[in-house]
Parts: sequence; C-alpha cells; structure tokens
Amino acid sequence: MHKMYSYSVRPATVRLVTKLIAPLLDSGVVTNTEYNAIYKNLTYLAKKGEQMSPVPPRLITGQEAASILGISFSQFRTLEREGAFPFKRRIVGGRNVRYRNTDLYAYMDIESVIAVSPHSAEADAPADAKDSTNNRPNGLKAS
Repeated sequence: MHKMYSYSVRPATVRLVTKLIAPLLDSGVVTNTEYNAIYKNLTYLAKKGEQMSPVPPRLITGQEAASILGISFSQFRTLEREGAFPFKRRIVGGRNVRYRNTDLYAYMDIESVIAVSPHSAEADAPADAKDSTNNRPNGLKAS
C-alpha cells in the first residue's frame, strides 16, 4: 500500500500524552471511548510510523471494487487488464480474486490530488485561450 504520510512518534511520547489526557477523562471532558481511540491511534503510530486507516481493512470482490470506484464491473476488469491501477489483486482460497479496500481508497485519494492539481493543462492555459461556451481550452469540445 502506498504510504501517503509517515510520522515518527516515540513510545515515551504516547505515554506522556495519555497521562496528560487522563485528567480530562476523569473530569468528563474526554469520554472513555475517545480516550481509548486516542491511545490506540498513538500506539499504532509509534509502532508502525503511520496513521491507522480510518476504514477497517478488508478484502473485497471485483464487483465491490468497481462500485467503490463508480464504474461498471466490466470497465473495472478492462482497466485492470490494461494495468491502470497501482493496486494488485489477491488470490483467496486458490481461485477467488479479492482486493484490499484500503488500496482502493488510497488510489482514490491519489487520483483526487492529481485531479485538482494546479499544474493541470487547463490551469496553465491563458484565460483568453478558453472557449467561454464550454469552459475548455480551445480545440477541446465536450463530447
């Protein structure tokens, strides 16, 4: 899986933060559930060097993957054959194909960053080079 962010937190820092939050737990400002979530996330960060996934990891079918990506299953299979996705299929039970849901969400995060990049061709085009009827650079017509 592609690591978007990497952090370094020492176990001593985790212990310190949990001690600092303990009075807030005792006074009711922080709930027991919140305290446990903070502790669990900080401990994971200290051990793995990356944040916990907000989505529980699980293996999903190709149909589920296509649905998450908002495309048809046949389109998903075609794109996968063409190597359009950075994530790999997993074979489960000898012949069942599955995908990590966390890989799909990471791919979608990367694609959304690329899609809104200020370095896209349209962002670099001068304002007078755009066709005001369809807001596209000249020569590109809506299909």
